[in-house]
Amino acid sequence: MGLFVASAHGDALQTEFVQILSVDDYSKDVRAGQTAIYNWTIMNIDSDAELNITIQASIAGDGWTSHVDQSEFTLQPDELGKVSVSVIAPLEAGDEASNLSVVVNVYRGAYLVQVSTAGAETVIIGPFASANKVLGFFDNPLPSPLNNEWGVFLLDVVIWLAIAYTIAYVMDGIAWAFTRKTTSMLDDIILGIIRTPALLLIFVFGVVQSLDALHMHIPMDLRENIMSLYGVIIVLIMFYLAYKLFKKILVYYGKIVAKKTASKIDDVLIPVVEKMGVVVIAVAAFAYALGALNVDLTMFVAGGVVVSMVLAFAAQETISNFFSGIFLLLDRPFAEGDMIILNDGDWCEVRRIGMRTTRLYRYTDASIVSLPNNQLVNEKIVRMTNVTDPGRVNVNVGVAYGSDPTAVRETIMKAIRDNPHSLLDDENRQPIIIFDEMGDSALIFKIILWINDRGMRIAARDKLVEDVYRRLNEAGIEIPFPQRVVYLKK
Repeated sequence: MGLFVASAHGDALQTEFVQILSVDDYSKDVRAGQTAIYNWTIMNIDSDAELNITIQASIAGDGWTSHVDQSEFTLQPDELGKVSVSVIAPLEAGDEASNLSVVVNVYRGAYLVQVSTAGAETVIIGPFASANKVLGFFDNPLPSPLNNEWGVFLLDVVIWLAIAYTIAYVMDGIAWAFTRKTTSMLDDIILGIIRTPALLLIFVFGVVQSLDALHMHIPMDLRENIMSLYGVIIVLIMFYLAYKLFKKILVYYGKIVAKKTASKIDDVLIPVVEKMGVVVIAVAAFAYALGALNVDLTMFVAGGVVVSMVLAFAAQETISNFFSGIFLLLDRPFAEGDMIILNDGDWCEVRRIGMRTTRLYRYTDASIVSLPNNQLVNEKIVRMTNVTDPGRVNVNVGVAYGSDPTAVRETIMKAIRDNPHSLLDDENRQPIIIFDEMGDSALIFKIILWINDRGMRIAARDKLVEDVYRRLNEAGIEIPFPQRVVYLKK
């Protein structure tokens, strides 16, 4: 923190009653028509008296103006006061500097007891501020009628266009020198993406700088609009670059990696991430563009919150299905290609697990059924394929009363051995034939048979029922059908 020592004016002003503390940078650059603000802190170091302070500001430079935010105030002993002076640069003059002088008059009662000074320097830079020279350095070589500011503007635009293409040409040469030594396409993709935005950024910057030559012909309100438009163009170019990098690199290589993995979740999530990423980039670009236009975003933010709440409430079913789809892909109760049995008994093949619905091929009518993901998550689903344990079929057989149970078991066992799908070499899963019950019109035997291929469950059951029927007929064992004996009373 610096300290400005008071300058005495006569013997009566030798004593220092206040100190002026430097709390800012006192050499600043501004654009034409814009404002620089300088701040100082004044401290009353007189422990006995109240001091009255008056501030006077003057600025040396044509067209420059200054303003003191508070020209008079009072300080109690050991109290601090703030001095803020605004300096406004002129519109017409370019490449000029101005010196600001701030005089602090200190009064104790009715007497002037101290006079101190502080200073600052401001320089005009940037658009609409350069002298009437080509690129701000060279005289205009064009003949009449272009030997004026319009010719300077035209030459500046042409030169900046040449600079942009020269830089692009140099970039192409450097890129070729580096990328030809690598086998990866990543560096070629990145350089191809940034080439056009870089050229546009350089050229747009050059056009805005070229407008300096026409500063006498451009009103203040139009200058502000041009600078706002310049900010919007910069924002759009930067977000276009971000979009291309996201699309051509992150999404592209994400899809390549997804194809190499066994999991299906990345194949489904990457398109979702791609669409959400595009929306996020577009919304961010829109917000930054409004900020460049000095539009207050408070109402947009508040409205966005309300709209988001309304959409979340209205789309809660869709959101539920979305997260249920994430659960199905992560927990994997079944996968695409699996055969499942729904809660209503329908046999289906899983064709595609999406983020909102799952598509199933229903065997009963050979149709495609789409079910919401949250329904599949909350219901009991039987998975028949891609299970490590062997498959099993259950068949009930009824024979006539009077049949020999031992003969029935032997006959059924012969049918089991004839079945090519029977699992007979596993000691822990041998076929089971149970004399289950004596029914109304038949003796019921229950057959439990493990099979060697779960995918052949239907074929195995069909083969087993056919062979049991044939074997029982060959053995002369009657297979009864429900019958009722009615006696008529005379």
